[in-house]
Amino acid sequence: MSTVSQDVYYAFRRLRKSPLFTTMCVLTLALGIGANAAIFQLIDAVRLRTLPVKDPHTLAIVHLNMNHWGSGSFYGPYSGFTFPLWQQIRQRQEVFSSIAVWGSEQVNLASGGEVNYANAILVSGDFFDVLGVRPLLGRLLSDADDQTGCSGGVDISYAFWQRRYGGDASVIGQTLTLEGHPFPILGVTPPSFYGVSVGDRFDVAVPVCSEPIVNGEYSRITGSSAREKWWLAMVARLKPGWTLERATAQLAVIAPAVLHETIPPQYDSESVKHYLAYRLEALPAANGFSNLREDSSTSLWLLLGLSGLVLLIACANLANLMLARGTKREREIAVRLALGASRASLIGQLLSESALLAIAGAVCGGLLAPFLSRFLIALISTPNSPIFLDMSTDWRVLGFAAGLAVLTTILFGLVPALRAGSLPPDSVLKTSGRGMTAGRERFRLQRILVASQVALSLVLLAGALLFARSLQN
Repeated sequence: MSTVSQDVYYAFRRLRKSPLFTTMCVLTLALGIGANAAIFQLIDAVRLRTLPVKDPHTLAIVHLNMNHWGSGSFYGPYSGFTFPLWQQIRQRQEVFSSIAVWGSEQVNLASGGEVNYANAILVSGDFFDVLGVRPLLGRLLSDADDQTGCSGGVDISYAFWQRRYGGDASVIGQTLTLEGHPFPILGVTPPSFYGVSVGDRFDVAVPVCSEPIVNGEYSRITGSSAREKWWLAMVARLKPGWTLERATAQLAVIAPAVLHETIPPQYDSESVKHYLAYRLEALPAANGFSNLREDSSTSLWLLLGLSGLVLLIACANLANLMLARGTKREREIAVRLALGASRASLIGQLLSESALLAIAGAVCGGLLAPFLSRFLIALISTPNSPIFLDMSTDWRVLGFAAGLAVLTTILFGLVPALRAGSLPPDSVLKTSGRGMTAGRERFRLQRILVASQVALSLVLLAGALLFARSLQN
């Protein structure tokens, strides 16, 4: 048996003999690590995770850079383009292998009686092809479904399929009523695909050509008023070898002609001047569209900092417990040192205890994290703006939890282990017979740890007040 295995086995036996101490340490670490892992999981879902689509890093958001806001009607959080702008860009662009638009909409599923709303996305026919999304059942919308004289088919999301149809595989071909009009169901999207807007979840995908059917006289794609109805967001896939910078340069070339052809007739001369000054640019789209990312970024990082302080306070408290526990073993350690045991091996044994506690705390914290993260999502959601995020655990979350386990081992275990390993055996053996220990240094360390806990608690209180103000804003 290797030395490391022996140290771990010996540490396990000692911890098993102190169930109360072990349980208290593991629960303390589980709460600290679980809270940090839950917040990081939320940050990962909002800021770091890429869309579950084919080659997400080759996707781009086509963005209209406005020095002055355009006048007109704006629909949805990503209302960057009008339908005529989309048509002109699609015809003139040469930088993307494929390009698509989408817009969000709430539609009524009821054919009469009580209103039953669902979240719809109106998409161009090549939307799913641009993203590289494949159907779970049936087929997804294509260019053929988004032509003049729409056939009127729709796709539904996996969550909607489960919620409304109970996962019935015979759903393909059934009729779904939208705003009083029947639409055949063509396919079901995979369970991992929530859409391209982080924090939102769609129920139904409808081709853009069906928009006049859905909205009737309030259509956003027919009539001269279409030029001032801003409701579409644009996503595209770069051609092989193209960069975002090169794409932006090419978009800058076509922008004047695109804008000139789409001037809203209702604009006065000053509005036209501002409109023609707009610029087209390509932005990274691997992480999807997200207003939530900007709105909650500060609060999430602040919350992670606060939970980190909680973990530091917990580690300081556990270090105090480990120092007190080490007092009972001073004579044992001194005897072993006097008999020739190396200080490194003793420190390794003591660190093994801390490592086992940290690993157990990390495992329990990992089990606790999903429940805490769901609680946080419920906390920042509102009835009118529910938030839906993919909270599955990925390698970043696992790596973060493992890193916390290593960090906590060092924070609460290293100082007591080094202190115990540096004891002078002669002094300990001489004083232990009189009920005394060479404990001046230990008491000094404990005072430092207590002072650190008080200081961190004050910082935590101030941070909590700042977080409350940030969340309120």
